[in-house]
Amino acid sequence: MKRGCKSWAPWLALAVLGSSAGLASAQSNVTIFGVLDVGVQRLKNGSKSLSMVSIDGMQTSRIGFRGTEDLGNGLSASFHLEGAIGPDVGSGGDWRRRATVSLSDKAAGEVRLGRDYTPTFWSISRFNAFGTNGVGAASNLVYGFDGSSGTSKTVVRSDNSVGYFLPGNLGGMYGQAMVAAGEGSTGKYVGGRLGYAAGAFDVAGAWSETSNTAANAKFKVSNLGASYTVDAFKLMGLYHVSKQTTREQTNWVLGGSYTQGAHVLRFSHVHSKNRDSASGSDYSGKLLALGYVNNLSKRSSIYATASRVQNSAKGKFLIPGGSAVLAGQSSTGTELGIYHSF
Repeated sequence: MKRGCKSWAPWLALAVLGSSAGLASAQSNVTIFGVLDVGVQRLKNGSKSLSMVSIDGMQTSRIGFRGTEDLGNGLSASFHLEGAIGPDVGSGGDWRRRATVSLSDKAAGEVRLGRDYTPTFWSISRFNAFGTNGVGAASNLVYGFDGSSGTSKTVVRSDNSVGYFLPGNLGGMYGQAMVAAGEGSTGKYVGGRLGYAAGAFDVAGAWSETSNTAANAKFKVSNLGASYTVDAFKLMGLYHVSKQTTREQTNWVLGGSYTQGAHVLRFSHVHSKNRDSASGSDYSGKLLALGYVNNLSKRSSIYATASRVQNSAKGKFLIPGGSAVLAGQSSTGTELGIYHSF
């Protein structure tokens, strides 16, 4: 929310300066954290190829600050500021990945306000072997329509949100609910997620609705995902549907990983089908991905990934970063990278 920012700014500055010492002594802990992920990538979309120094092949490069203050009797206050950075060119400097303040109670759960991830996003990330990063990410096809996070303001995160998270003592059950104000524009959001994780098994379902146009057309998302670990194998699956007026995209993802010591093999198969009953448009795309990770330590890894998108005659799905494809053309990507967290 931007209203009143100028009139409040001097008073906020005086309040911060006047109370900085007291706040520092009361704060239980503050952590600086981050990720640097840089590699080299080769894309071929249709007949056009592109080689580049790439970022975020395994996780998004970022820097952040988070802190928690123990208020006693199981109550705590916390903040989280996190922004993406571009280590290939030295860019960055905002907090658009996450900017929240929270109050938490061990028995009652957490109330969180600010810019945060939407409940429907988490299953895309959690139940895909490649997360939402790199040439193998399921999100290359699954996000919104045609793999575009720009389909709606709330595909990944929401501004102006109020969220509630269940406490962590419910015998494996977890969940969250979120509402967000459009504040005179698009982006008014309501959504929720409920899951259960115990031992080797994890399953979650989520649903959301966003006012996505000036005419109040609803962008609706629902998904169901699960994972199961058997010895060194972790198997994952996701069914995800996006709808708006006459358009619908259905997606399913099957994949997993195999871990042997410091070595991890990852694999994924994504199928997306897009239909528009008004125009008669009907097309699909498939993504196959295979990757390898060598964990040099708990914080440093090297990785390699190769993937290919195959389209139906009218499909235009692709691995982002290069040129567009014509209907029916394929898209391939390979990348090698270095990951380090701190």
